Amino acid sequence: MQREGIGFLTLSDMDYFPRLKEIEDPPPVLFYQGELKRTKFFGVVGTRKPDNYSIMYLKELIGLLVSKGYGIASGGAMGIDILSHRFCTESGGYTVCFLGFGILQAPKNIRRFVLANGAIVSELLPWEHADRYTFYRRNRLISGVSDGVFVVEAGENSGALITAYYAKEQGRQVYAHVGYGSSERWEGCIKLINEGIAKLVGRLQKFEVEEEKVEDPILIALSTPKTLSELSQILGIEERELSKRLGLYVAEGLVHCNGPYYCRLKQEGDEYYADEELFPTL
Repeated sequence: MQREGIGFLTLSDMDYFPRLKEIEDPPPVLFYQGELKRTKFFGVVGTRKPDNYSIMYLKELIGLLVSKGYGIASGGAMGIDILSHRFCTESGGYTVCFLGFGILQAPKNIRRFVLANGAIVSELLPWEHADRYTFYRRNRLISGVSDGVFVVEAGENSGALITAYYAKEQGRQVYAHVGYGSSERWEGCIKLINEGIAKLVGRLQKFEVEEEKVEDPILIALSTPKTLSELSQILGIEERELSKRLGLYVAEGLVHCNGPYYCRLKQEGDEYYADEELFPTL
C-alpha cells in the first residue's frame, strides 16, 4: 500500500464519508487513491452504451450539479459512469469513483478522468479482482455516499437500477430522465418512475434538487452544556478538530462558551441568547 500510494479509512476516521456511515452496512475499511474532500455528493449512473442525446443531457446535468456544489459519485463503468467523472473534472468539480474490484485493478481511463480531481475508492483489498457480486455490492456505496441519485439512461435490465433501489432503501431521493419514450433505451427509467422509485425530470432548467436538511451533530449534542472532552467522547471526534470547529461556531454566534463548557445558543425571534441556567455552577 505504501509503495502504490494507497490510503485507507476506517469507520472511526474523520475523513470517512459522513453519509456512508448512515447506511445499514457501511464498509469497516475503505481503500483509496487520490485526494479525499469533505463535500456533499450526488450519484449519477446509467447505461454503458448511451445515446448521443443522453451524453449531451449528462454533460448539462453534471455542470448543473457541480455549480450547486456537489461532488459526483459514480462507478467508473464505460458509458454514463465514466463520462460523469470526466465531465465533472472538466467542469472543475470533484468526483469519487467506487470500484467493484481492488484499486490496483483500476484501468487507465478511470485513473485519467478521476484522479485529475478526485479519488478512486474500494472496499475490496487492493489486489482483488471482481466477481459477479462485487459490482452489485459496490452500487450501495454510490447511493450511500450521495444525497440523491440520478439515472440518466437505463434499459430494463441495467445495473443502474440496482443503484436506484439501494438509494430508495437508504432514504435517498432518486431522479430519472426519459429521452425518447418509444425507445427501449429508457425502459428502466420508465420502470423506476412507474414504481414510484424515481421522480421524472425533463428539462434541467426546471430541475430542483430536494436537499435534505441534516443538522450538525455537534450542535445537536450541545443542546445541553458539555466540555470539550465530553463532546469528543460522545461524537468520536478528536479534541483538536472539535476545538477548531467550536471556535468557528463561537465566532459565528451559534455556540456560547462559559469556562470549560460549551452550549448551543437558543433563538428567540432574530435574537440568540445563552440560557445561563443550563450551565453547571463553576
